[in-house]
This record gives sequence, C-alpha cells and structure tokens, in this order.
Amino acid sequence: MELVQTLTQKQTQQMSGQMLTSLAILGMSSHDLSEHLKERANENPFISYTPPRVFAGGEHFDAAAALASDRPSLMAHVVEQIELAFSNPADRLLALRFAEALEPTGWLGQPVSTVAAQAGVSELKAEKMLNLLQGFEPAGLFARSLADCLLIQARDGDVLTWELQALIENLDLLAEGRSKELADICDCDPSDIPDIARQLRGFDPKPGLAFAHDRPPIFPPDLVATRDGAAWKVELNRSTTPAIIVNPDRVATSKTDRDARSYRRTALAEARSLAQALERRGQTLLRTAAVLVERQADFLDHGAGHLVPLSLEDVAEALGLHASTISRASSGRMIQTPTGALPLRAFFCRAITMANGDAISRDAALTFVDRAVRGENPESPLSDDAIVALASRAGLTIARRTVAKYRSTLGIASSYKRRRAAQDRIKRAG
Repeated sequence: MELVQTLTQKQTQQMSGQMLTSLAILGMSSHDLSEHLKERANENPFISYTPPRVFAGGEHFDAAAALASDRPSLMAHVVEQIELAFSNPADRLLALRFAEALEPTGWLGQPVSTVAAQAGVSELKAEKMLNLLQGFEPAGLFARSLADCLLIQARDGDVLTWELQALIENLDLLAEGRSKELADICDCDPSDIPDIARQLRGFDPKPGLAFAHDRPPIFPPDLVATRDGAAWKVELNRSTTPAIIVNPDRVATSKTDRDARSYRRTALAEARSLAQALERRGQTLLRTAAVLVERQADFLDHGAGHLVPLSLEDVAEALGLHASTISRASSGRMIQTPTGALPLRAFFCRAITMANGDAISRDAALTFVDRAVRGENPESPLSDDAIVALASRAGLTIARRTVAKYRSTLGIASSYKRRRAAQDRIKRAG
C-alpha cells in the first residue's frame, strides 16, 4: 500500500509540472515565447531554436511602430503600479486580471464576479482587491460607473461632503436640470445646487483617456481570418511563431557515466515536453479563434453592432476546456481580418438580459443608442424614454436606466443639454 501511494504521488507531481508548463507557454506572447525558447536552447543541447521570421527584421517588421509613444499607455501605467504595490504572486495575478478588464476610459469593463471567476478567487477577495486598485493614480481608475469615478476623485481630494455625494448619486437629475428635486435630496435651497455642482468640474470623468491608447503589437498577429466562400477560415500566422527541433541523442549509452546518462535523459525529456507544449499552444489558439470567428461571423461581416453575447465560459464549453485556459489563449492575442487586425477579446461580448427575458449583446445595445441619437432632430432631441420606445419598436427591450448608462459610456449628454446646445448654436448662427 505504501509503495502504491508513493508512485501515485510522483506521477501527480509530474503531470502538474507539465500542465503548468503548458499553461505558462499558452499565456506567453510571441516575443516572450521566443525569448523563453532561446534561453532553453542555450541551456539544453537537445533543443534547436528557430526564431520567427519577423523577429529577424523581415519585411513585415514595422520599424515606425516600434518608436516609443510620447505618452505611456494606460496598461503600462497600471502594470507599473501593480508591480510596486503587490509582492505576493497571487495578489499580483488578481490585480492583473482587473487591469485586463480596463476600458480606454479607465473604467472597469467587466463585473467583479467575472474577474473573480477568471482569477479563481471569491467575489469578496476580488472586491477587496478592487478597493486597493481604486487608490491608484490618477484617481478614478477602476471605477465601475461615472458616479463611482467621481466619488473616488472626491474622496481622493478630500472634498466629499454629504451634499456632493448626494449630487453625484443623482447625476441623472443634475443632467436634466431638476434642481428642486436635487435640493430636496440634498436638504438645501435650489440656488445652492450650482455651487455644489461646480466642484464636479475639477474632476476627470474618464481618467484613462489621458494616456496613449495601447498600440497593436509591433509584429503581425498570431492568427489570420479570411473569407472562404460562405464561411470564415482561420489559420495560424506561422511568421510570428518561434519553433524548436528536438535533436536526437546520438551518444552511445555505454560511453557515458551514470550522471551523464541521467542528465541526457532529463534534458531530452524537457525538450520533448517543450515541443509538445508548443504544439498544444498552437492547437489551443487555433481552436479558440475558430469558435470565436464562427460564432461572431456577423460581427466580421457587418461590424460591432452585430456581435452576439459570447463569454469565456461559452467558448470553454464548446471546446471542452476550462474558462481560464480560454482566457490565457485570448489575452493579448491579435487576429488579422480583411478590415484590419483585431484583438481576440473583441469577439467576446457581455450579454444584457432584456425585460422579456431575451439576451442581446452590450455592443448591439450601445450601437442602437448611438444611432438613435445621431439620427434625431437636434432641435427636438430624443429623451431616454423616447429611445426606449424606439428600441421597443425595433424589437429590443431596454430599460431606461440602461439607456442612460450607455449614453454616459458613449459621451452623449442628456436630451436637455443636447436641446440647449442646439439652441445655442442657432443663436450664434443668427
């Protein structure tokens, strides 16, 4: 019985090591993977390394794109703070999961529950981490909404009074100019509201926009999607992928001592394991991209308004893999399409449950709100209720608060402010 238990324990440890190696390689960018393989080849005589063609200064290398931006990217800025703030690897990984969920505005683009699930931690732990991240500079990063962003900045500036908090929590009333209702909530005179609201002007509603937008990778994407008749076809971009060859052991066993034989066996096993991990990496990337392209064919054909709800869990279920594996496979990956390079993350879309129980994609709802406002009469702009009615006639059941939220996300003012802006333009023109 003891012998069996010992053997089982050793086998489990070996499998765990192989799995960890595969997962680590799956999460590496082409550049990081190239550096890793080059290092292993320098230390292991059974590994011959071949760099990607584009890494050798080939025709696809874009030297101009390699020039440093005059502003750091939002991601680089946040990751630098994470590296300084967290020494525990588990905490750092969770913080990086939150960083991946940031939108260009600096707001958090995913629910805390989703980030927690991706990181394999409880929602309580994720909430505590988010509280820490909301202390990063500039104030307002990692906010979950406009109100959240303003509250964070008010606390950071030590100017958050009870009246200002009440105002921030009722921004819809402020946008519509309903000063009397706000005065009742804030327990003040309507004439005091402009003075309280004036403090908001010093806040930045979208602090992430102060940074350079993250550039697409300098090197070509890992995958290529092309139209093949009525369907889409996905292929690996071999020019960006490093490769290795496992060299055979040509030394006769009888000509070496025991230590040398042990070293050669270990090194050869490592080389073979690395080759297998590379093969699995390519297969996982290809299979993941194939599902994304198949499910989001309308998105590729017609644009973001045609995205359908699709989560990491949906793709994982289709492939029989864990959601964390799909997250590693898609994070930081780009795919070349006829209209340009896109991140694989662009193919995922959060679902919105409508009042009738059906689900539509967040991007479809955002696109509808944007188009409705663009098509309105500027002198008689659509109210949020009017947009809800339009959506209903188009077969979309969207709540009024959702319309208001998406207006804010799109940077669209309330109907009251849009009407005032139109009147001001007419006066100036007259």
